[in-house]
Amino acid sequence: MQLKFLFKLLKTGINHVYKHPFVIILNSSIILLFLMLTVYVKTGGDNWRRSQLIVQLFAEPFTSHRPLQSYLTNLSEILWCFSLAICSFSVGLINNIQPKRLTNRFIFCSAIILAILLIDDIFRITLIGYEFFGIPKLFTSLVYGTVIIAYSIFFRRKIASTPYLLLLIAFGLFVISSLVSSLSLPGQGTPAMLEDGTKLLALVNLAYYFWYVCQNEVLSAKTKTW
Repeated sequence: MQLKFLFKLLKTGINHVYKHPFVIILNSSIILLFLMLTVYVKTGGDNWRRSQLIVQLFAEPFTSHRPLQSYLTNLSEILWCFSLAICSFSVGLINNIQPKRLTNRFIFCSAIILAILLIDDIFRITLIGYEFFGIPKLFTSLVYGTVIIAYSIFFRRKIASTPYLLLLIAFGLFVISSLVSSLSLPGQGTPAMLEDGTKLLALVNLAYYFWYVCQNEVLSAKTKTW
């Protein structure tokens, strides 16, 4: 009887997963990546550097000699993820309640911009472009700035109905952070505070802004359907 119940439970779980093919594709892609990494190491023979590469890919920022290393950087990345998650979930929810609204496009475009900036911040796209391809950091920052200004102009009426001062503060702090990064100021503590400290403060304001806006939009969309 218990085996029959467990089999039914397993079958139901599998059916639920099959209804979400994206999850299957995502899991399969990660497994394929792991298999490729395994083949890469195994075909290297006694080349220990290949094994070391795998260790580096999964290395933790924490070390016993530097227990506070990357704490504030990790906090910044959590705030990026928080803002992106709020926007992504909210736009999906609102689209199901009230599709084809300007607000939906506003939150969707916000999520796209946040995703691009988050990917750049985590995977150091700007730094890679500078080190390997000679693309100036200031140029990349100007490209991002232009996109954000275009986004602000297109959604200016919607933004005006929100606590836009938080957005202005966040944008101004990001500008300061980008300028400090591009100028390569002398010293260690002061440049770090001006670059990463201002970015962290900007992300705090950004996270609260999107949490507030998305919450109101979801409640508003739900109320109008009653």
